[in-house]
Amino acid sequence: MARLGYDEFKEYCMKSVVKVLGEDKYEADPQPFKQTDEIVIDSVRIVEKNNKTGHFPSFRVRPFYSDYCNGKPLGEVMLHIVKTIEEVLDKPLDLPDPGIFSAFDAAKDSLIIRPISYASNKKLLQDHMHKRFGGVAVVLYMLMQQSGESLMTAKVPRSITEEWGLDKDFLMRIALENTARLFPPFILPLEITFQGVEIFPQIPVSNRFFMDPVIPFELIPSGLHTYYLSVDKGGINGASAAFYPGVLEKLASIFNDDLYVSLPCIREAMVHPVSKSDVSALNHGANSLIRTLDPLERLSPSVYRYSRSDKKFRML
Repeated sequence: MARLGYDEFKEYCMKSVVKVLGEDKYEADPQPFKQTDEIVIDSVRIVEKNNKTGHFPSFRVRPFYSDYCNGKPLGEVMLHIVKTIEEVLDKPLDLPDPGIFSAFDAAKDSLIIRPISYASNKKLLQDHMHKRFGGVAVVLYMLMQQSGESLMTAKVPRSITEEWGLDKDFLMRIALENTARLFPPFILPLEITFQGVEIFPQIPVSNRFFMDPVIPFELIPSGLHTYYLSVDKGGINGASAAFYPGVLEKLASIFNDDLYVSLPCIREAMVHPVSKSDVSALNHGANSLIRTLDPLERLSPSVYRYSRSDKKFRML
């Protein structure tokens, strides 16, 4: 059998999954969505025919097609998709009804922020509340579900925030405070991260979490003068730590120095004491790294500076 092209593969998936689950009960509904201004994610939702409302399982086509092109038998790929869908049908996601978020009092504890690339999302951001920091947009999201390191979030449409009639700075402050509480920031020498994230829980909390008012913090020095700043249990949202209230101020106090901050990836920020760093080398490193990343993980190739004198965070 000749290898299927992408569109043929997608059509085959839709028909096969529905056939296994029951054509009398389910149908496949293509649901592409924009991840950035330029990147559209091809997704298929499996809908119960007699129930058009609520949350339904879906799968992204491209990863399964990549498995198929890399030699995985078509039957095994279909089996994987069906098992994924059946798991959700057997144990539906415990998601809140989106309708409750039409009222601020119901939504306020679920508001968080996520940093995304401003350059890649200019059009999308027109419809969502955000605050721009040079090449980074800090965007208002709702946390829909959290399981371990996995987060399910959704951008808050500007139409909803306009209905609330509340000040933008107030809403962003609430979201930042929620995010910092749910996903506390930590910092480690870059060298430790070379051993993999599995090593992080083995580091004493007093050497990781620097914003806890109860636990005294002791910095582990970096021989590279480069520190990995991220968040606990925040999935890929680690770079958000650089925008938490008081974080850069506290780190500048710990280092007794101004800070350079690199933000090439949404997963983390790199912090460098200014007196120990060469900004041209940092710029080169950030630009080199961002080119190696998946486009969906890219944040900004620029280096930022936090100044203790005026407590300002600026893109260089």
